[in-house]
Amino acid sequence: MSTVKSMHTYLVYALAIIFLIMGVFGYLDIKNSSDAGYSSNDFTVTKVEEGGPAAEAGMQVGDQIISIDNLDVRDTKAWSDKARRVVGETRTYKVNRNGEEITYPIISVAQSRKDSILNRLGWTIGLIFLLMGLWIFWSKKTWPAFLFVMFCIGFAGSFMGGPHIANSMLDDLVNTLILSFLLLSFAFLVDFLLHFPKKSSFVSSENASKKLYGPAILLVLFFIVITILQTDASSGLNTFIRFAMLAFVVTYFGWALLIMFRNYRSASSEEKANGMSLMFWGTIIGLIPILISFVVGSLMPAVSLPGGDYMFLTMALIPICFALAIKKTLA
Repeated sequence: MSTVKSMHTYLVYALAIIFLIMGVFGYLDIKNSSDAGYSSNDFTVTKVEEGGPAAEAGMQVGDQIISIDNLDVRDTKAWSDKARRVVGETRTYKVNRNGEEITYPIISVAQSRKDSILNRLGWTIGLIFLLMGLWIFWSKKTWPAFLFVMFCIGFAGSFMGGPHIANSMLDDLVNTLILSFLLLSFAFLVDFLLHFPKKSSFVSSENASKKLYGPAILLVLFFIVITILQTDASSGLNTFIRFAMLAFVVTYFGWALLIMFRNYRSASSEEKANGMSLMFWGTIIGLIPILISFVVGSLMPAVSLPGGDYMFLTMALIPICFALAIKKTLA
């Protein structure tokens, strides 16, 4: 396996430091999160938490939110300048319910203990991604190790998040950076699996890099453009984004699963004992629950899967199993 150039090493450590610093500030900001007690999709209420502030205000599933504090919910530019919701703040909602406009106030409360714990667990999973990726890259600076750590950094940034920034332009910039690298990390994951434990013939095929990274780069550019232009959140745009993300995630995660099935099936008993089994089951258990949850949430937003709030926790198995398998193979 070829050794990466020094510029790749500098890039990895620079990105790791940046995402770690943002993540630490993001962790410290978890305590400031507030909750209105409802969930929505394309500004249509899909869930109202029993006993929560939204339920007490009279919100119902199916309410179509028109405005909040007289701001059109689809006016991206206006909302980018509005301060985030804080605990104890009252916001007036205007909704359409079966053709009738109704107005009610909702008082924000502190996030529940359950949500607070899940947010911190999510952050911890992000830290696991980061540490496992750096551990492997520090051990052996090969091209597969570089692809693995770049994949890990992208998912670490997504799980750890970043701080809330009062300046809306800077806040949008940080969020776009995190999202962009997450999208690219899907391609890094597939590329890594195509290089490890053996290099696939696909890698050497014509336009392989374009096929691998092209969709991710196009989606990144799309999100950068709509962020800069502050495009209004119309129903058409929201629907397009939802299905584009669905197609993207299913394609890349599905691709990763197919590669793992192929590699595992063709592996010898010795290769399975030296890490392939660990990678295979880490991928299956780590990916399938979150993939099911994402697909159901995209196609049927009003449906709540049993244990759906906890399915993301299985993702922690991926960096751990992959890192242990890589170390075992290298040993």
